Amino acid sequence: MEEITQEDVIDALVDTENAEGLDLLTQFYEQHSKEGGFTIATRIKSAMRCAQMLYDAKRYEDVVAWLDTIATRISDEDGPDSEEYSAFVEDEGLDTLRMKATDKIFGEDEGEEGFEDEDE
Repeated sequence: MEEITQEDVIDALVDTENAEGLDLLTQFYEQHSKEGGFTIATRIKSAMRCAQMLYDAKRYEDVVAWLDTIATRISDEDGPDSEEYSAFVEDEGLDTLRMKATDKIFGEDEGEEGFEDEDE
């Protein structure tokens, strides 16, 4: 398999018409996790790097969904009660990025002033 570069992933993520962006991101995550021996520390570091790329591409909903997908994968591989899964879902950096993305999602959906009841 040809090595995927961070630039390849960023290009795919900013191109909103590229449906393969998340797949490429996941392959990039796996590539870097494998290089580090698939330890939980490496998985977290790789996930943070990838989730940050999604965030920087302003794909906030994808940040949350992608992190959930990776957490589910770790749960399936190592077990939902495993130290690996707990470490992943309890990581402060990943949680902070998830919350920032969630805030952006709801901040954009709430709208600003001017949505008062128009019948009054």
